[in-house]
Amino acid sequence: MQSHIKINLEFKCIIGLLDFERIQEQKVFLKLEAKSKKFLDYAKLCIRIEKIYKKKKFKTIEKSLKYLCKDIKKHHKKIKFINITCYKPDIIKNALVGATITKKY
Repeated sequence: MQSHIKINLEFKCIIGLLDFERIQEQKVFLKLEAKSKKFLDYAKLCIRIEKIYKKKKFKTIEKSLKYLCKDIKKHHKKIKFINITCYKPDIIKNALVGATITKKY
């Protein structure tokens, strides 16, 4: 059974380099698209992603995305494609800033 999922996730976590970003959680939007040769449980993925971000307290979005791709591939060996974008919507008043990673396996 092939699986193609899309997730839009919102949560708060510690992420960033600046002093205030290391103290107080900020809102994060994460968009994930994945394709796999096996079923992907989007509910479990959402829980896992949020737990990872809360535990790791990443300093950069880019490092968080690299880590997340490795973790998803490790737990879902049949994954063929991952595209993840992470935004920090409240860091700059009039901008939506973030980063994207795409992996094909």
